[in-house]
Amino acid sequence: MRTNLRAFAIGILFATGVMGVAYSIVNAGATTLSDESVKAYAEENELHLLTKSEYNELLPAIEPAEEAKEEPKEEEVTEENNDEDGKKEEVKEKEKEESNEPFEIVIPDGMATYEITALLAREGIIEDDKEFDEYLEDRNIATKVRSGTFTMKKGMSYKDAAEVLIK
Repeated sequence: MRTNLRAFAIGILFATGVMGVAYSIVNAGATTLSDESVKAYAEENELHLLTKSEYNELLPAIEPAEEAKEEPKEEEVTEENNDEDGKKEEVKEKEKEESNEPFEIVIPDGMATYEITALLAREGIIEDDKEFDEYLEDRNIATKVRSGTFTMKKGMSYKDAAEVLIK
């Protein structure tokens, strides 16, 4: 048994040494990218390079644009509500009914728990995805969340949503 273990250890050391030599030979011919070579590549392919500060300046400009897309929908609803008092009540009642009606949500295979909770928050099933993540972690059920098609309602409690996702 000892000789087999020693032979195995020597084999591992020998293989590591061979791989180290091969890696150093292959890397000796490799070149690193310089700023000039990156700029030349960008010019050849008509690409635009951004500095980190330029990139960070563009990020906030993108997020409000997404919010602006959602706002007209709300304005349309308010315009419809302003027509008549009777229509206002009907629209509100319909919204309440629709929000309480169960609907199916599909959770694809391979989604991480934080992605699933973000999806549930976007759909309005739960209020806060980060709090729901903490809820699942605190109860040691985050790893039990399954993929599939689930019937859920908007505004569910964390307990109810967790029960549906782990069944």
